[in-house]
Order: sequence, then structure tokens, then C-alpha cells
Amino acid sequence: MSSSREIEPSGEGNALLNRPAVALLTAGAIGFAVGAVIWQYRRTHPEKFGSFDRAVDMARSGTVDTVQKLRRRLRDEGYSPSQIEGRAKRFLSNVIDSAQRRF
Repeated sequence: MSSSREIEPSGEGNALLNRPAVALLTAGAIGFAVGAVIWQYRRTHPEKFGSFDRAVDMARSGTVDTVQKLRRRLRDEGYSPSQIEGRAKRFLSNVIDSAQRRF
């Protein structure tokens, strides 16, 4: 005789599996909490993020209308605009164009 038994899911320990609404709410709450922590960290530690990250944020916001103005603002804020060359420059130009069309 075999002493192994198949384990069948019981209703007691699998509340998330038995209640999809609870699972969705839990996942949403966790996602919100993680997002809030990341937002707070980025807001209080801007020096930890590179020039390119800041450039993308500026380009998406629509506050600049050319890459040259974006580079100037980066320099004014203490970031190095040296990362904004080649493909990065073209990418940021496209992001700026999209943001300008949106507004």
C-alpha cells in the first residue's frame, strides 16, 4: 500500500483562488503600494536617477518643445546632458513630438 495521498484543494486555505474579486483587489492594493513607494523614493531622491531618466520625464510632460531646450534644462537642474546623443536624441525627439501633439 502506498502512503502517499493526493492533496485536493480545500476551500479553507485557498481564499484567493475561490474568490477572484478578492484576488484582484489584493493585487491592486499591492500594486498601488509598490507604486506609491517608488514614487515617493523618486521624489525624495532625484539625484539617484540618471540624466536620461529625467530627460524622458521632461519630454513626456510636454514642458519642452525641442531637444536643445531639454538639454539646457537638464544642465540647469544639475544633470549632465552628455547621455542625450544619437539614438537617445532621436527617441527623445519622438517623445517630445508625441507630447506636443497630445496637448
